Amino acid sequence: MSKYSNEIKQKIVNAYLSNEGGTRFLAKKYNVARTCIRQWVAQYKGMGKFTEPTRHFSGEFKLKVLNYQQEHHLSDLQTALIFGITNHGTICAWRKKYITGGKEALFQKQGRRSKMPKKSLIPNKPREEWTKDEELAYLRMENEYLKKLTALIQEDKQREKDSKNKKSESSKN
Repeated sequence: MSKYSNEIKQKIVNAYLSNEGGTRFLAKKYNVARTCIRQWVAQYKGMGKFTEPTRHFSGEFKLKVLNYQQEHHLSDLQTALIFGITNHGTICAWRKKYITGGKEALFQKQGRRSKMPKKSLIPNKPREEWTKDEELAYLRMENEYLKKLTALIQEDKQREKDSKNKKSESSKN
């Protein structure tokens, strides 16, 4: 759902088109960003309606939009209006992804990538049935875990020691 209702958008666009004020005046009057007003006016002039925000676009669609923009030498705003994309900054983000990561970057899912391994290193069977490789992998993982735990404990002890030293020094002064 968009932040502003279609009624508010329509009211602001009508005010703009009837020369009640420019984008700066209307932005202050209705407490809306000037870029939003420009976008709504362009949408209304181009399609006669306001497009609803779309959250997910396929990789093929993103590639199609970027190719069309390149072929026809269009701005991000013009391209967004043609394809019904509510935020022209989205196209800019796609272009950056394409430039840095290539075509494959447009097909990646959004969001954070998990740092956890997909497959658990611990076999899902009784320990007696583990193969030597499975047991070795488990023991290595356990060893790394214990090393990290020991290092964290030592770090905490060192911090406590340092804070006690600082307190004793400050009490002496």
